[in-house]
Amino acid sequence: MRTLCLILYLYLSIFLSASAQDTGIPDLPEWLVHHENVKSGLLLVPENHDNPDGREIAIAYAVLQRRNKASKAYPVILFSGGPGESSLDQGLVDFLLKHPFLEERDFILFDQRGIGYSSPLPDMSMDTFLVMAADADPTRERILMDSVIRKYQELCVERNADPRFYNTVQNARDVGVLFKHLGYDKYNLFGGSYGTRLARVVQDNFPAYVHASILDSPSPLSGDFLINRLDSYNLALTRIFEYCDKTPECNQKYPDLRSTYLSAIAGLRENPIKTSINDTIEFAINAQDGIYLLRRLLYMGNAREKAPEMIRALHMGSGEIIQEVLGFEWLLTGALNMSMLLSVEKFENFNPENTASVISGNYDKYPLIPVTLGYFDAIYQAGRNWHTASMPLNERKFGKSDTPTLIFVNRYDPVTPPENGRLFMEDLSRGHLLILDEGGHGQGNQQCKELVMMDFMATPDSLPDVSCLNLYSE
Repeated sequence: MRTLCLILYLYLSIFLSASAQDTGIPDLPEWLVHHENVKSGLLLVPENHDNPDGREIAIAYAVLQRRNKASKAYPVILFSGGPGESSLDQGLVDFLLKHPFLEERDFILFDQRGIGYSSPLPDMSMDTFLVMAADADPTRERILMDSVIRKYQELCVERNADPRFYNTVQNARDVGVLFKHLGYDKYNLFGGSYGTRLARVVQDNFPAYVHASILDSPSPLSGDFLINRLDSYNLALTRIFEYCDKTPECNQKYPDLRSTYLSAIAGLRENPIKTSINDTIEFAINAQDGIYLLRRLLYMGNAREKAPEMIRALHMGSGEIIQEVLGFEWLLTGALNMSMLLSVEKFENFNPENTASVISGNYDKYPLIPVTLGYFDAIYQAGRNWHTASMPLNERKFGKSDTPTLIFVNRYDPVTPPENGRLFMEDLSRGHLLILDEGGHGQGNQQCKELVMMDFMATPDSLPDVSCLNLYSE
């Protein structure tokens, strides 16, 4: 059976609504408007909250109603990840309506600004995916990505959308308006991946509305879009190698895994793997793509077991696991609005001091990344020109908070490692950090995590029983 966290954090729902309009104020889909036990609506907010008389955009939301109508429990509001992941998906709504979360409390979904049914930005996801699929070296990849950026800048101008205002600060102010509109006294925040960053800023800006906060796979406001990914991938892969060395079955099947990995990446420089997705899109896996796709595999809950298989396949030049990971990447392409992701990250996670030469020098720190990180390096370099807004470096931090907060993070997570959880904890006087000895991004014993979450929302003044979790103790 699918679990809530699996859906939210691996973004496996490809059935995202394609009917939302790209311009103006969108309409809500019929399946949502007439859905039983769901109240939905569109809330108009300023595109720039500092200019309330300027252009308006829509925030689409849905309230999934609790089964126990007599319950007075505070609702849950979901903050999706990415940035760029839509929440208003028919499959997710149907799944949640049967979930134990809805026994005692309403569950609120909303599409963040620029996504799905909330005045979406023109989405560059497919075009950037095709750049990665091309048989291009890093220099050519950067040139192709520059062209994509220019194309979507022009589309934004045509549609009167300004990417400078699609960021966490504006996002959080949308949520404040939504809080008031819905009329509940308090809310339980539930964020995954980027959603933890947004939830944490909401927690700072609207503390009176927040009963408790649950953050899975914490994404800081500080740091750097590319450098953090290099750090996290290098750390996660190092731990995978250590795990395989210490696990007899893995070590016997995949001896000297590190050397095999480095040999595989070197081989892809000269001989990219030529394959396709859905028998329609040709894909050339060169050296930087090999690193990117292995990193993507590390998002999966069984990453410790599957990463060695992927490394061997890259080394041999073939293997079913390659198609499995490419299919996973294809799902992600359909599930994220890359224009929104880049708008957010350019504002608050691009360090203007990291010039191309600085980034090039940083790669020397990572022996497990002998070539540039495919896709992300190109979009980081080209994305500097996406828009001109940039949050001052000294403002890229959370405030002090006494809101009861529960944080989950996985030891082998390739994008939000345990250190992120520790950074979050520095400003939380009533925070609890749970480091899981698990692979993947937001993975683990999902049923247990959900029970812990429900207990915490009911009594957030104390840490509930977490004995069912596979905790890592340092």
